[in-house]
Amino acid sequence: MPKALIRAVPGITCGQRRQVIEGAVGALPGVTVTDVSTGTRAVAVLYDAPAEPGGIDAAIRGAGYRIGQSAGGSTS
Repeated sequence: MPKALIRAVPGITCGQRRQVIEGAVGALPGVTVTDVSTGTRAVAVLYDAPAEPGGIDAAIRGAGYRIGQSAGGSTS
């Protein structure tokens, strides 16, 4: 069963930034859906193994963005 993860990413301010994050996270093995919202400045991800929250966070940071405090965490 897929797991869901939501992360606040304050630096998402335009469509180009959205595409960068979607590309970085969406390229991870096991990630099935990546939805980046410029309105809420959050990233929502559906994933299965081998993807895991730490790797998703690393992909967001590797794309040049920091993760904020308030968008939530993982759910199963």
